[in-house]
Amino acid sequence: MTKVTIYKNVKNECVGFKAFGHAGYAEYGHDIVCASISTACIVTANLIEKLDLSYNVIDLVCDEGYFRLKVKTVDPTLNGVFENLEFTMANISKQYPKYLKMKK
Repeated sequence: MTKVTIYKNVKNECVGFKAFGHAGYAEYGHDIVCASISTACIVTANLIEKLDLSYNVIDLVCDEGYFRLKVKTVDPTLNGVFENLEFTMANISKQYPKYLKMKK
């Protein structure tokens, strides 16, 4: 099972996330749940870079079965990027509840 934690500040704004573990939906290389989660994480990090907001990233780790990203401050654009990730992960979790668990 993959576990995703969404980090929020006191204003309930997302300031980062962590995803770890393998979903176990299918064998390695054929796991659509793991692929979906990994893609959502990488797209989020790439979008932050593409929008020229990477100066705000204080922590970024991308490893086999582990992804973590945290930012210093949140602006409306970053908030929207993280809300999209949270929405995506929640939808994956609803479709595959045995393979992805969300924590806030």
